[in-house]
Amino acid sequence: MRKIFMTGMVFIMMLLMLICPKVCIEGASSGLLLWFQKVLPSLLPFIILINLLCSLGILFRCSRFLDPITQRLFHLSGNGLIVFLLGLISGYPMGAKLAKNLLEEGEMTYDEAQKSLCYSCNCGPLFIIGTVGTLMLQDTNIGYFLLLVHISSAFIMLLLSRFYTLPQSPTPLLHTTRTSSLSFSTAFTSAVQNGMDTIVYVGGYIIFFSVISNLLAHSELYTSLTQFIGNFFGVNPTLIHSFLLSSLEFSSGSARLTSLLPVNTTLLALLSAVIAFGGFCVCFQSQHVLQGSNLSLKPYMYSKLLQSLLAYILTFILYPLWNPSLALGFTLKWYILLVMVLVFTAFLFKMLSSHKVPLKPASILS
Repeated sequence: MRKIFMTGMVFIMMLLMLICPKVCIEGASSGLLLWFQKVLPSLLPFIILINLLCSLGILFRCSRFLDPITQRLFHLSGNGLIVFLLGLISGYPMGAKLAKNLLEEGEMTYDEAQKSLCYSCNCGPLFIIGTVGTLMLQDTNIGYFLLLVHISSAFIMLLLSRFYTLPQSPTPLLHTTRTSSLSFSTAFTSAVQNGMDTIVYVGGYIIFFSVISNLLAHSELYTSLTQFIGNFFGVNPTLIHSFLLSSLEFSSGSARLTSLLPVNTTLLALLSAVIAFGGFCVCFQSQHVLQGSNLSLKPYMYSKLLQSLLAYILTFILYPLWNPSLALGFTLKWYILLVMVLVFTAFLFKMLSSHKVPLKPASILS
């Protein structure tokens, strides 16, 4: 039944492309430019360097010195913390790719690699500060604030992941014995080749989701639906319209939000939520890099939704501290909501670790 539904959706998409060719071409062009001008220059060097680090293996063999600290604080091996840090620096979808690489190299156990998907997939600082802050909002200072919120939400997810208990010690036995037999030139060539393969796939997803987003943006049915939802809940329909499109592809979605809404705390909270979630486009990118690993995408999806909500709440708590001139005052409800999200996240991680939530190999649609 699911295959019949998806086949019908594919035919509808093809029909819409024939009816609205201009809209589709505009969406594809904007997605292509976004990938070529922003994603490729900022992400490709990190992909190559991370592939090179995995091939040489020196950094991850040295991570054993972090094991006593990381096991006490996060119930992780030193490699688990390195995956978090490199994923945070590199951006989507490198956290997932790095977890898969370390699993294949024997530097992480399957359970720890699965757990790392809950905290290691994050947006890179270059996009938040440079693209969102400087280019979209015309204010680098706000870009640094959004980065602060994003890092805070990611670090909280890392801390809460200690409730995701592992059935065995997170320190793999291969951790101290494996050495790389590849020469630097061979490892570098392989890293570049693998990096180009990954970045092309990422570009394909961005272009496709940009087409879908543009089709929805020009759809009267979608506009009427968001108008109804906005009126029903008493929310600005423009805000609903833009936010739902942002959930598809967060880069173009962030640009749409900043162009339609004034710069205020609500806009920053929405941007924080969109950046933390990453959009369904990033979900499919992560699914692609996890192929063949047998890792499930469900913990990743649950965690990104909760991190998005966490980032939204943190924005209302931290922005008055960042910009005291606003004089928004102390609002108890945001602290109550924060505590509720933290407790629920810890409970979810506990459920995931006890396998009460069924896990299947990486797939979004299955």
